[in-house]
Amino acid sequence: MTDDAFRMGLVGTGIIARRHIESMAELKQRGLDDFVLAAVCDMNEEALNEAAALAEDLLGQRPATYADYREMLDEETLDGADLCLPHGLHHTASIDCMDAGVHVLCEKPLGITIKASRLMAEAADRTGSVLSVAVPQRRLPGMRMVQWVLNESGLMGNPLTFFHTMVRPPRPRRSDGPLPYAAQWRRDRLMSGGGPTMDGGFHWCDGMRFLMGEVDTVYARAIETSEGEVRSLPDAREDTLFSVFTFKNGLTGTWSWSFAAPGEGFQKVLFYGSEGSLSTDISHAIFHLYWRTSEWTETGLLTQRDGTQFTFDELMPRYKDALSEEQWQLLFPNELMNGFGYEIWEFIEAVRGNRDSVEVDAWDGLKSLAVCEAVYESAVSGEVVKVDDVISGKVDAYQAPINEHWGIK
Repeated sequence: MTDDAFRMGLVGTGIIARRHIESMAELKQRGLDDFVLAAVCDMNEEALNEAAALAEDLLGQRPATYADYREMLDEETLDGADLCLPHGLHHTASIDCMDAGVHVLCEKPLGITIKASRLMAEAADRTGSVLSVAVPQRRLPGMRMVQWVLNESGLMGNPLTFFHTMVRPPRPRRSDGPLPYAAQWRRDRLMSGGGPTMDGGFHWCDGMRFLMGEVDTVYARAIETSEGEVRSLPDAREDTLFSVFTFKNGLTGTWSWSFAAPGEGFQKVLFYGSEGSLSTDISHAIFHLYWRTSEWTETGLLTQRDGTQFTFDELMPRYKDALSEEQWQLLFPNELMNGFGYEIWEFIEAVRGNRDSVEVDAWDGLKSLAVCEAVYESAVSGEVVKVDDVISGKVDAYQAPINEHWGIK
């Protein structure tokens, strides 16, 4: 590529794409602005025009618009494509982009199945393309600090276990019109790949690998209870999960949640070490462990064996002091604390050759997906499932019908 501004194409203009455009605007506000959103693409004309108008308003230039990303690839000179598509479209669109010489930043999860993800990773290797997985969760300051607390600070001793539990009543159903498209495809297993375990749960699975290391085995029971009776996978879409994870370093923990429990709700997300515990009370932390929005930042409390406590506001300066200025700027360039913005900036820097690699490439994203899929494979088989057997393809009963639908061999 030339020294000109990095030319990005955005494929898919749903809700998450808006976050990407807003994050591009923050990059420009922070002086990380050597890029242009050259084109946006979506079959939905209304959503497409709304995204183009938002980009023009926030970025100062209206991108070209396309209904078909293949036409966009033919007509535009692009350095990278930011894919914000339904899960079942990730593998075909990303491979088409890479074959056209365009690097890819792909929204999570990587592919709809392990086989689909493997095709994507192999295409990146074959074409020499950067394929980065959009997981803003692990790139947040709270998550990076917690990784340091658990593994390097010594404040909690040796990590031992975790208990992550959340229960909430079902939300009232809409009866005033058709479901939004985003809700429709998420309820279609052949397009989504699964339910909450696969969607928001991908953040948790990737985040736990980041915090605790590689997962060894999963034992899970995933059910649907919203209709007043228990229905099991694969016929149901889970709204309730009970699962036990063992890690290759010997740690064990539980991940359990329900979105269909009438009456009293509760949430507790706790990590335990030999010398203390770390908790958070952020809403929806069962998926987004330490989340950040424009309205509030990550919160948590470290409690040591002797009762001494540290809030996140007290821990963050300690974490910053543990890093060199160069390390801090690499993780938080120009004090950027936005995980969406960071993944876009990091992607551009990797394509430019200013970084050796992205933090989460296709092969790493495949490992996080394998943890999600191990939950489903265990829930279907009723057995403990080794994540490595999911990665190798030895265990794929849950995924097989999805692969068949998409013609993935």
